[in-house]
Amino acid sequence: METTQQQTNNSALGSETTKNAGTTNTRETKQASGKQLVAIIFILAMATKMFLLPIFLIQSTGRDGYIILAVYGAFDLVTLIPMIITIKKCDVDFFELLSSVLGKVGAKIVVAIIGLFLFFKLNTAVAEILNFYGTNVLADFDTSLMIIVLLVFLAAAGTHTLRSLSRLNEIIMPIIVVCLAVLVAIVVLTGFDLGNILPAVADKKSFIYALIKHPAWVGDFTPLVLFIGRTKTKKFTWCFAAGSGVIGTGIAVFFAIALSAAFGNVPMLIDSTTNLSNILQFSVGNVYGRLDMFSSVVWSVSVFIEAALFFYATCRCVSFVIGKNAHLIISLCTCVATYVVQVFALTDPMIFSLAVTSDACAVITPVMAAGIPVLALVCALIYNKKQKNNTLAAGRKSA
Repeated sequence: METTQQQTNNSALGSETTKNAGTTNTRETKQASGKQLVAIIFILAMATKMFLLPIFLIQSTGRDGYIILAVYGAFDLVTLIPMIITIKKCDVDFFELLSSVLGKVGAKIVVAIIGLFLFFKLNTAVAEILNFYGTNVLADFDTSLMIIVLLVFLAAAGTHTLRSLSRLNEIIMPIIVVCLAVLVAIVVLTGFDLGNILPAVADKKSFIYALIKHPAWVGDFTPLVLFIGRTKTKKFTWCFAAGSGVIGTGIAVFFAIALSAAFGNVPMLIDSTTNLSNILQFSVGNVYGRLDMFSSVVWSVSVFIEAALFFYATCRCVSFVIGKNAHLIISLCTCVATYVVQVFALTDPMIFSLAVTSDACAVITPVMAAGIPVLALVCALIYNKKQKNNTLAAGRKSA
């Protein structure tokens, strides 16, 4: 009797797994808490915007680079609003939501497009990680070997659940915050000349060019679609979520101002080795060692979390499109695809720079960054209206 019951349970679980292909690989619906959502929004708001983007912007437009980064940050914060509203209003999984509103075929087409965008964002984050560690931390380590270590971490993330990623971020978050606080304190205590970032927008032509050419770094909140229908929230979660995004963006802008003040008038001196770990003039000296270097290296863990979220979201999109929850195989295939892109297409930093500043990226990235949360919100409103109408109709029939 027990054997028969177990077989029945296994069969039911198998059918549910097939039905929910693309979702997190567990039967429990709510997998993230409101606190974890707030922490993840903070990481997404500033992680990749504090790596190569300030350098590229200063190289393109000098001391006005921080203004462009602030514009991009503001754009992302605007796109965060419909995403937060959708997470608040919708109680079903993102993939189920799209299937209900767009139909099964339409949902698969849309998710395939979203998956390609997430894969692009994944490779942008991975390229920044390899560049940062390859030039600052592990200069003598071969990139083709370094990426294998990173891909092992990403593959592990892809085979686990949304709950696992949320908990990992929650554990690491306090360390990241402390390291960022140390860096902010170093910059504030030792000071920097704000006069170096004035006058603003002196060269309008280069400013507009840089603004148009670098939107590859927007759209950092798009992996939050996975939290739709899967987040336990409280009364003020939405206020804290929005505030977290503002604070994260503010930190990224703060460090961009510091870099712009230091190198804005001499942009030819800044390159990929001139990042947070190399703001030498803001070091507190050797009394306690290079606290700025240590804090920068530990803080950089945040971009691993962001890359893991993009990887995880990409894998779930693939899973939904093919209709199978083969998480291990999908993760390994995504790892292979990422390895090929990084080793054979983006090995040279100049090639990476040209790729992310191409006309295609300048158009597609902001459209997708704004389109995904708006699509989610519109579908949520339509879905909720359908459910309300169905409830009313069922009530009339029962009466």
